[in-house]
Amino acid sequence: MNNFKVQLKQTVAWGDMDAFGHVNNTVYLKYFESARVRYFDTIPQLAGFKGAAIPVLANITCNFKKPVVYPDCLDLKVRVSKLGHASLQMECEMWSPKVGLAAVASCTIVLVDVAKGHSVRMPIEWREAIEAVEERKF
Repeated sequence: MNNFKVQLKQTVAWGDMDAFGHVNNTVYLKYFESARVRYFDTIPQLAGFKGAAIPVLANITCNFKKPVVYPDCLDLKVRVSKLGHASLQMECEMWSPKVGLAAVASCTIVLVDVAKGHSVRMPIEWREAIEAVEERKF
């Protein structure tokens, strides 16, 4: 499955680099965060996370392929790869025109009812909206 429906351009800032002269590993996680938010913002029902349930990051991994340095502009590609009853899995590829595939990240997001303080089932509206973006049924 190589289909990414949502993309984001991410400019690398000078301050994103560390003492070793490349983008710091923690910054890639911030880039992935921006891509996830962009994904949700493309769905009117999910934009701004205004409902009773909010997506909460449960875990995240990132595999670093090649170092990125300033100046650069990454193409972040993000998708939902798995849709469960109360969680979803997202994947992100970070591409540099200079070095190619720079990093691959994935995460699990759990839906949490803020007032109740625990996970809840995904509303059918969310499922349908995500399936519409992904152009497939899960």
